[in-house]
Amino acid sequence: MKILIRSTRLSGEPIPGSGETLQAADCLEVVELMRGQTPFTASRAPRDYMTEVLSGIEGGPTQPLPEDAAAAAAEFLTRLARHGLIEFLPDDKASDPWPERFLEALETVRLSGRTNMLDHPEVTRLTAEMGYPEVAEWLTGHRREYAAFVLDGTRPLGKNFGGKEDPAPCADK
Repeated sequence: MKILIRSTRLSGEPIPGSGETLQAADCLEVVELMRGQTPFTASRAPRDYMTEVLSGIEGGPTQPLPEDAAAAAAEFLTRLARHGLIEFLPDDKASDPWPERFLEALETVRLSGRTNMLDHPEVTRLTAEMGYPEVAEWLTGHRREYAAFVLDGTRPLGKNFGGKEDPAPCADK
């Protein structure tokens, strides 16, 4: 999981295009990294830290966080994102690496001239027929990744990032 913590003005308003990137395995680890950034918050218990930050942002008593620590961290990050204070970023790796013989299989199908490469179901069928069952299996569950490759020649960023602002940011996506 990777997030951008926005810098803020003295008023607390986030500054677009600014901030620091944090990366951790999960929401709880992100909160631990955030908590440890200043000596003023490093000694606070994670739940106290999250509650204090949210009350400062949302003004006064806030809706309580879930009891489970991981769920509380996910809710905390989601609420920060709704206020524009953090942004969820794509991971640095592709969502699901394609099979080893992916490029070879697609080139074989393309050179056969038997289908338009935009016809995903037919390309999937032909890869299996031409001796690439692992590629056909991968294609079955990765339509978006295949389309990104055919149209752009690139691997897509990540399962949770479509290149646009998410209308409702959420930490557990």
